[in-house]
Amino acid sequence: MTEQLQTQARQRGITLAGSMDQSATHILKGYFSVLTEGKNTTVIYVWDIYDPAGNRLHRINGQETAATVNGAEGWTGVAPATMQAIANTTIDQFSSWLGGRTG
Repeated sequence: MTEQLQTQARQRGITLAGSMDQSATHILKGYFSVLTEGKNTTVIYVWDIYDPAGNRLHRINGQETAATVNGAEGWTGVAPATMQAIANTTIDQFSSWLGGRTG
């Protein structure tokens, strides 16, 4: 997921820093759950965007459903393409939010 986020961010001119980088202007924390139902697996995600002081500024959330990989349940049933779609959506929404901010 980290590589996918980095790639998408670079394409949009956004630099992602490591979690220990003190120069970061925003902190992105992600929370994920997975649910397998029948032949589909759904990844539910929430990203909170914080300022360096720890104040939550924005939330990105959603879910991505795709066919389960090899009939597996849970995380082993999640295809890499599903995580790529989440990375794309996350960076698109983050970029839009950054572009829409004033001040």
